[in-house]
Amino acid sequence: ALTAQQPDRAESILDLCHKMLPEKSQSVKNIQALIMGIPNVGKSTLINTLAGRQIARTGNEPAVTKLQQRIKLDRGIVLIDTPGMLWPNLENPHTGYRLAVTGAIKETAVDNSDIAFYAVDYFAKNYPDLIKSRYELTDLPDIDLEILEVIGAKRGCLRAGGQVDLERVSKILLTEFRSAMLGNITLETPVMMQKELIELEQIRADKAAKKAARKQKKQGSRA
Repeated sequence: ALTAQQPDRAESILDLCHKMLPEKSQSVKNIQALIMGIPNVGKSTLINTLAGRQIARTGNEPAVTKLQQRIKLDRGIVLIDTPGMLWPNLENPHTGYRLAVTGAIKETAVDNSDIAFYAVDYFAKNYPDLIKSRYELTDLPDIDLEILEVIGAKRGCLRAGGQVDLERVSKILLTEFRSAMLGNITLETPVMMQKELIELEQIRADKAAKKAARKQKKQGSRA
């Protein structure tokens, strides 16, 4: 595992490519490697790091990469860069929120304040010290709206009459999280995922039961 803040470790990826395909390392054929993942996780940034020059377009938003592109590197490796991909259907609502918090889902498809409410509630419960340190707060309110209002007041996100502009402060919170200004934060843990998978199985079972009931009712009406 590595991050964009560790460019010196990216070279190890090329070593791993050769280690995985030793027969091609000794031949004239190129090793073809595919860079893939969800939107806005740094695929193009990784490619530019490996290439040592600006090749792929980057941006702190999803869907910057529109088409597949091939980048020839040293050491006989060709990288194929692809646009980010998401699941066609997100059964777990938490998954959708987390993807939106990271910026993997375009802002045109979500409401920033709704996403920020989810994010700040999670941050306050799991990383309170990071939030207090970043926004110079002594205490954190218990309600997500009040936390955003306190942060908004600190950052001058005020409208006429002294009301906090929730859209502006939401944008600030999400941007600073995505830029790692809040610190090292993970949005899910193995324990959380285990719990949510159990809940998801129940959701699926409920959907299947309702579908079966509708089918039985439909068959009964025909009879």
